[in-house]
Amino acid sequence: MKKLFLLLSVLLYSISVFSQEFYEIRTYQMKFRGNTGVLENYLSKALIPALNKYGVNKVGVFKDLGKPEPAIIVVTIPFASLEAYAGYKDALLKDANYQEAAKPYFEYVGLEKPMFEKISTYLAKGFSGHPTMKLPVTNAGRIYEWRTYEAYNEDALRRKVAMFNDDELKIFDKVGLHNVFFGEALAGENTPCLTYMVAFESMAERDANWAKFSADADWKRIVNDPRYVNSHSRTVRRFLEPTSYSQW
Repeated sequence: MKKLFLLLSVLLYSISVFSQEFYEIRTYQMKFRGNTGVLENYLSKALIPALNKYGVNKVGVFKDLGKPEPAIIVVTIPFASLEAYAGYKDALLKDANYQEAAKPYFEYVGLEKPMFEKISTYLAKGFSGHPTMKLPVTNAGRIYEWRTYEAYNEDALRRKVAMFNDDELKIFDKVGLHNVFFGEALAGENTPCLTYMVAFESMAERDANWAKFSADADWKRIVNDPRYVNSHSRTVRRFLEPTSYSQW
């Protein structure tokens, strides 16, 4: 019986590790008067169908709610494993349908054809306390709040991730900060950091539920816990709305 229990424990642990997702989060920082149409046609007609065929589902594409100029476009791609992430670009190279659909994008080059300044990218590993993406809000007017918490150093980041896994995620659920994904950045700008998205039916719901969070007794208890003090140095925040072709 003990051997059977040990075997089941190992199996359950392996399943939980296997289900921990990885996220590639791209921010396309457009040029002034950059051609967003060419980029969006590429994303919707070439990249997303090819990723879906590769087995990557729920590709999210968003624009900044504030509609800045130059524009930004955020793409979030969930991978079931690090191996899936490592292999997808080779798969795209071998996909004839993708290569044909991507031609207008690939050929839109030159100083007289402005598109984007750069693509900023994070690769993040899902938290053990929230290992896979969830889509808790699906109404047409939904918004997403994307936050990145930068940390003073690697140990501070470890403590902030532990704060989420041990306590903070449960408080988010309780007060209506609808959890979508949470990831520790393995590579990207401004590391060490973590990054996550929460969803809301509207900005009014967002404001009301963050106020509940600030007033929550459990939050007040853990925010002063010595284990978590000085666990992050800066918060970067964006409000996003899904494009018509986003898959979440």
